[in-house]
Amino acid sequence: MRIALNGGNEMSVRSLRYIIEPPSACPPGLLTSAGVPVDQIQMDLDDVARSAWNEILQTAPGSSSLFAFFEDLLEPGSNLIWRGSGPGRGTEMRRSFSGLFGRFFARAYLQLNHGFVWFTAIDGNNFPLSPNWRVRRKSRSKTNMPDWICVRPGELAIAEAKGTHQKGNCTRGGQPGPIKTADGQLKGVVVEKRTGGGRLTGWNEKSVKGWAVMSRWGTANPVRDPFMYVLDPKTDGEPLSADEIEELSQAVARKSVEQTALGLRLLQGKGAEIVPTPRHKIRIVGDDEKRDFSGSVVSPFGILDMGLDQAMELALRMPNPEAVRFVGLEDEVLTNYLEGRHLKELPRRKLNDGTVVGSDGLVVVPITNTMAS
Repeated sequence: MRIALNGGNEMSVRSLRYIIEPPSACPPGLLTSAGVPVDQIQMDLDDVARSAWNEILQTAPGSSSLFAFFEDLLEPGSNLIWRGSGPGRGTEMRRSFSGLFGRFFARAYLQLNHGFVWFTAIDGNNFPLSPNWRVRRKSRSKTNMPDWICVRPGELAIAEAKGTHQKGNCTRGGQPGPIKTADGQLKGVVVEKRTGGGRLTGWNEKSVKGWAVMSRWGTANPVRDPFMYVLDPKTDGEPLSADEIEELSQAVARKSVEQTALGLRLLQGKGAEIVPTPRHKIRIVGDDEKRDFSGSVVSPFGILDMGLDQAMELALRMPNPEAVRFVGLEDEVLTNYLEGRHLKELPRRKLNDGTVVGSDGLVVVPITNTMAS
């Protein structure tokens, strides 16, 4: 298995067909010189894999042994075509892989093309973002909750990802079925702000943007072309004021960092309280600014409770030393979270060794490219 992510051997860039509805929602970077959306979109698998790491840490921290293995599952070439009939055997496994990969690709798309920085995984109805903000399923709505509430500077969105391998989900004759389902999920929830207090507590519905992103996998056998279908639906509620955007953005950003830090074991829950744990700090060999990162050592066997020296020794004993990695957050981000300070977007940086530090501060780097802080 080829294991490469943000350091070491680079993964490939793959193409798939691109449809966005309405076309006016297309980000400027994906417009042609004529001002219309491009027909093909390119996805760098390193960026998708980095999104996969963050998604796994936030939603299934016990599953962190799942490495970015996209290359081994894809046909050689420039298009996003899965080997054979796609990953997994049987309908249930293919459906599971499609859903999981759909989240990874949707998150990478929204990060790279629409500028979203912080993603908070929505976990159930009446999901609290802070004491004053929540995401709730509408009365009489029977849809599942969407995947995320996410933030970019000056804007918030509820987002739903869909992945499918089915032949029938083509674009002729209207929207694909999964996009219709996602549209219903986005319209079936509201973001609410608390008003008053005690017996006079109420909740006001606020309007945030919606995004539905579906990936239909291309397969080698039977031959199917890949495409990505993006929908920008309308949502209900009162417009957010500038102060409310700032307040809600910080609530989402803090919850996003919290979910990631819990997955990295930088925080732990003690009843209703969340407290920091002792943490490993490293620097990256290719970082001229010598920033500190806090995180965990991760291997194909999951998170390892060991220091840098032990991790380095383990990596050098393995056939592929890059199988042992450090996954962490820039220390500035974690410190600001712990001290209750403002969380801000960071510039996305590519370091001298090829390692990418995301705008949310997340880094994934081979342990052999690190040094003690």
